[in-house]
Amino acid sequence: MIKIYSALITDFTQADYTNAYSLLENALKEKIDAKKSEKDKMRSLAGIILLYKGAFELYKKTDFKIKFNKNGKPLCDFCFFNISHSQNRVVCVLSDEPVGMDIQKIKPIKRREKYKFFTDKENDYVNSGNEKNSLCERFTEIFTKKESALKMLGLSLADSKNIDTFSNRFKFMQQKDGEFITTVCLQNNTNL
Repeated sequence: MIKIYSALITDFTQADYTNAYSLLENALKEKIDAKKSEKDKMRSLAGIILLYKGAFELYKKTDFKIKFNKNGKPLCDFCFFNISHSQNRVVCVLSDEPVGMDIQKIKPIKRREKYKFFTDKENDYVNSGNEKNSLCERFTEIFTKKESALKMLGLSLADSKNIDTFSNRFKFMQQKDGEFITTVCLQNNTNL
């Protein structure tokens, strides 16, 4: 089972944000308080709102703790989840198996022979074709795949060269919505 929730940060009221903040343990409150801007705080809290919504709808859970692994991956004891945000958009995925998710706005990038953190095959894919928009879109496709795989595995960006998004180790679900690409990553259990 996998369920995706999405929202804009403007979908929630100040009361929603205040309520979500009140549900958190001190360690998570400190992480949110350390955010530099109010929008960053809103994005983080909007992800929490979506997580609590999903936890209640799918698991009938209203009171639970979020913990973190050594790389900062958020965890809870009854399901797997992941939260991501870009600009005003926030997404949250809940699953019965390890899952990672990333959303990114497609932004202009310069063509390079090698993109940091990408494998040779990923670099070749990004650089295939001539149109600049396609280049930016292909870059964002690979970036969100890589980021969602890292998040699913609970690894850090430093481990990204070890993630090959073209391997059959992962199963990706990807969606383009306007200027945004969202990717969900699961392990490809058929190859274990």
